[in-house]
Formats: sequence, C-alpha cells, structure tokens
Amino acid sequence: MCGIAGVWRRQGVVHEHEVAAMLAGMQHRGPDDEGRFFDGDLGLGMRRLAVRDVAGGRQPYRSEDGQVIAVFNGEIYNYAELKQRVEAHGHRLRSDTDGEVLVHLYEMDGVDFVSQLRGMFAIALWDKSHQRLLLARDHLGQKPLYIFESGATLAFASELKVFYSLPGFMGEWDPEFLPAYLGHRFVPAPDTLVRGVKKLSPGEAMVVERHRAPKKWFFWQPKIVAPSRTASLEELSRELDSLLQETVTTHLDADVPLGIFLSGGLDSSLLAALASRPMSRPITAWVAHFPARSSDYDESSWAKQVAQQFGLAVRTIDVESSFAPERLRQLAYVLDEPMADPTVLPLDALARAASLEETVMLSGEGADEIFAGYAGYGEPDSLRLLKRVPAPLRRWWMKRGWPGAGAFDRSFIPMAERYRGVGYTFAEGEQESLLRPEYRRSDRPRAVDAYWGEAEDLPELQAMQGFDVRWFLADDVLHKADRVGMHHHLEIRVPYCDYRVVEFALTLPLGFRRTAKEDKRILRQVAQAHLAQPVVSRPKQGFPTPLTDFMNGEASEWIRDLLTDARAETRAWLVPNQVSALLGQLGPGKGTIARQIYAVVMLELWAQEMKSRHAGALSAQSIHTLRAGGRHPKQSDLVPIGPT
Repeated sequence: MCGIAGVWRRQGVVHEHEVAAMLAGMQHRGPDDEGRFFDGDLGLGMRRLAVRDVAGGRQPYRSEDGQVIAVFNGEIYNYAELKQRVEAHGHRLRSDTDGEVLVHLYEMDGVDFVSQLRGMFAIALWDKSHQRLLLARDHLGQKPLYIFESGATLAFASELKVFYSLPGFMGEWDPEFLPAYLGHRFVPAPDTLVRGVKKLSPGEAMVVERHRAPKKWFFWQPKIVAPSRTASLEELSRELDSLLQETVTTHLDADVPLGIFLSGGLDSSLLAALASRPMSRPITAWVAHFPARSSDYDESSWAKQVAQQFGLAVRTIDVESSFAPERLRQLAYVLDEPMADPTVLPLDALARAASLEETVMLSGEGADEIFAGYAGYGEPDSLRLLKRVPAPLRRWWMKRGWPGAGAFDRSFIPMAERYRGVGYTFAEGEQESLLRPEYRRSDRPRAVDAYWGEAEDLPELQAMQGFDVRWFLADDVLHKADRVGMHHHLEIRVPYCDYRVVEFALTLPLGFRRTAKEDKRILRQVAQAHLAQPVVSRPKQGFPTPLTDFMNGEASEWIRDLLTDARAETRAWLVPNQVSALLGQLGPGKGTIARQIYAVVMLELWAQEMKSRHAGALSAQSIHTLRAGGRHPKQSDLVPIGPT
C-alpha cells in the first residue's frame, strides 16, 4: 500500500524537489520507504507501506531493459496467476511483490493489461521509448487518483492536498459542484470542488502522449442492465459461497499482521467466518464499543459472540474519543475532499487503535450496495403498493397535507428524478434556499445526469444500486476507508468490492436481493452455512453513529459558533439566514437536520483547513511523524493535524 505522485511537463523540466514536495505531503501513506524516477520532463514518485516482500519490493518498478517504469498503490490479488504468465514469457522478477508484474504485462499486452488485474490499485506507468504516460484506477475505485492539468503541466497524486506544493497551483474553490455536494454529501467523480482537479473514475484509464490529445477510456464498468440470471436461489447461493470463499482467501495474503473490523452484523460476521478458516494463526477482531449513554448504537456483544464462534482474539475499542470538535476538524483535512459521512468518526477511532498492532485490516464494506441491504432500497416496493391507489385520490390526499402525503408525492416522481443515492442530504428545493443565487444549478453533474438518462428504463432497484455502486461506493464508502486507513498507516481491504463479486450480484434476480421482509436475501442464504441463526436473521443496523446526540450535546455551541462566524468560508456560498434557520431546527430526534448541518460543518472545516495550508508545501510533520525504523506509531507519536 502506498501513495503515488508525479508530474509531466510537455515543455520544460520536472525538478526533483517538485516530486519530493508532493511525496512529503503523503508520508502517512507510506512510512516505510520512498522511491523516485526522473526522465527530463517527467518525474514519478511513491511512498511505501510495506505489505508484501517487506525487505524487497522497492519501487519504482522497471522492465529488464529499463524502458518501462511504474509506480503503484494497492494490491493485485491475482498476482500469483499473473506472475506465472510473465515468467512463462521469459521475464525474471527481482522481488516477490505484486506490483512488479505490471511493467512486464505492459510489455506483453500494451495498455490493455489493466483489464487483467484483479485488485485495488492506482497505477502510473511511463513508456520511455514511446514517451507515453499511462494512468489507471481500479474497477470499483478502492484506490484514489487525482489529476491536475494546467497548460503544459499534468500532475497526478493519490491525494488532492499534495497539489498545493506545486508551483503555480492556486487551489481555487469551484462552486459549480456545490449543489452536487449538498445533494449527495460528496462530489461525484470525476469532479471535485477544486478548480482544475479531477478524479480518475473507477475502472478508468488514461494515456497521455507528447503530440497527441489525452485519451481516456473505461476498461471496466458495472453492467447496470436488467437482471439476467435464471437459476434457483439455492443454486446461486452455492455459487456465491464459492466465489466469496475464493475472494476472501486472496485478500488474506500479506507478510505483515492482519486483522478484521467486526461489528457482529451479517456482512462482517460472514467475512470473519470465511477468513478464519484459511488462516494459520488467529485473527484479531477490532470491535467498536459505545458508552452507556449511546447503548442503542452498541453492537459489541454481537461481535464478541461471532469472535468466540471462530476463535478470534478481540480488541474492544471505546470510539467516543473521536466524537470531539477538534478531531472533526482534523478529519476534514484527512478526508481530502468535503465528505459528510459521520461513520468516519467511529472508523477513525477503530483504525487508530488497530494501527498499533496491525498493518492490514479486512472490512465488510460494499455488501449493502451490491446485495441491496439499505432500507432505502425498499422504496420501489413501497411505492408500487401506493401506486395501486388511484392517482386522483392520491392528489386529493396530498392537497390536504394528511399523513403520507410526502410518500404519495414521491409516487408521481420517476426514479431518475428523485434518487440521490444512499447519501441523499438536501432536496433540490432545500439546496436552492441554502445556496446564494449565483451558485444555484442542477445537483447532477454531467456524468451523473448521463447515467440517469441511460438507467431510466431499468427496474428501479437496479438503477438505484447502479448509482450507488458507481459513485456512493467510491466517493463515500471507499473514500473514507482509504483516507482514514492511510492516515493511520493501515491498508483496509474490502473483499465484497472484488469486481467479480459485484458482477455476480448485479445480475441476480431482484427478488434474490431483497423482498418486502428481507434484505440481502442471497447473502443471508449463504450465511446459513457459516453463522449462528440469530446473527443471520438479525436486522441491519449499519455502522452506528450517534450523530444527533453529539451535535445536540457538547458540540452544539461549537457548531453554532463555527457556522455563524462572520469569517466563515461558507458565507461566500450559503445564505447566512438559512444556515441560522437550519441550526434553529436542530434538536433531539431531528436526525435529518443533524445530517444536513453535519454536511455544512464538514464543508466549512474542509475549506478552512485547506485555506490555512495554501502558503508553501505541505509538511509531512503536519500529518504524522514518521514511523521510526518501520515500527508502527504509538499514540504519543501521532501529531495533531490542526492549522499550522
């Protein structure tokens, strides 16, 4: 696991200090080693977190003749198969690290080699003989890759913040995508809120050559089409069981300590069951514990039952420490982009604790999106029942504003217009009230709008899942896993996001995904063979976050001061009276309002933190102290990220 960065200047030389400064801003992504390569107008660099072949495996990787050079962030889970193939073609590997096969696959197959990879990755590969730069990001977007273009300069990096060290990078906000953020709680790829910076989308590759226009293409995208499988539930569950066992086994390959985040819910419990069998040593389960005042959110007793069943060691972590205003400010910077998912708070506490003993962690993220676990996925079935009520009667009911009027209203709106994903935060009307007039526009960027045009005739559940797999997973779920994990020197692996598992899930009959009474139906069927029945049948709880309690408690005064301060960055974009009105609605039981205010808070903190770092290159010490001699950091080694 690493961080990569580079600069290609079509006219002029790339100086070593430019790449060095970018890498200095990503020490946390790779505390074990650093590598660089320069070829006149091109510079590549990487920071390494050693996971495979710890003593060897240094980057950049080079072909035997030195004409192909690559830096790489991630894991290639079909490495053994690819290694056999390149060695059969006469190539000799210098190490036993997975990324080295990339340069040889390119020699054999050209840029199309990326379609052979199974894993999580961001790749930058330089072909000296053809003066060609290839950039690629994995199928589901587990690893990030940002691109900044200005004139003759193209730069790329694993984190957006490191561009601030580049000469001439202004870091100006781009308010065009504010509505997209307010609607989705993140900015969907390929866009960002920083002018000139784009994200390479999941499953996308890009080639840049000196005298040709850049070329982008998707080497993979989830097939969001009508379900095609016709086998029985029993047959398909056996096929899925086999696929998951094989996938989880590939995710266990590491030469460093490996653990698992365990909640006691279906997804992580099944993952624990499948991971515990191939391992020659016990895995440690890291479990979140909430204090008595938030006992409704605590699942630690369930997690301990699962851990006991499979002989896992247990570390129970009190996650309340992350629920503090100053930690929220720090995380707004760690996340790199404004992203309003409150589950980042307990994840941060777990990752911080786990990093003291582990280097790799397994996570059950992704199962809800691909197997239809979220409660919101039940809306198509609910609205189908409402639509049985004659339209005139529904409109008559709505005019009177009686209970259920809102649901009747949604029954008239096509899916392509009403769905904003699992992260839905502000409705269009609410956005218009909150934003200053000059920033009001559609909350659907071009790529999202095009998707809904293509998905308009699909079954509604399939269309909803398709959006969440393409954007919510990468720009929310996997985004926070990458940033928080790397912030604590942890590689977080997510087996459910293996692209073959996703392809399988998105072809299942809709009734095998969920019914009116049961979510993740086929996954529960698989779990019957591995887990105790109470775990299989317990309802989904999600990663709990007592956000409303936090915002109504010790953080309430701080939040009000933050958002109403005359110096607040968001006052340039948002109507101050509307922000105050929103704050006035916060109270116990107001979960929707709490999530909306949280989105504004994270936008404000992100803007403040980025602005405070515009002057000069980022210092590695402003993120983390280095891990001395490759050891894991102690809690006392962690340096706060607050404003410099």
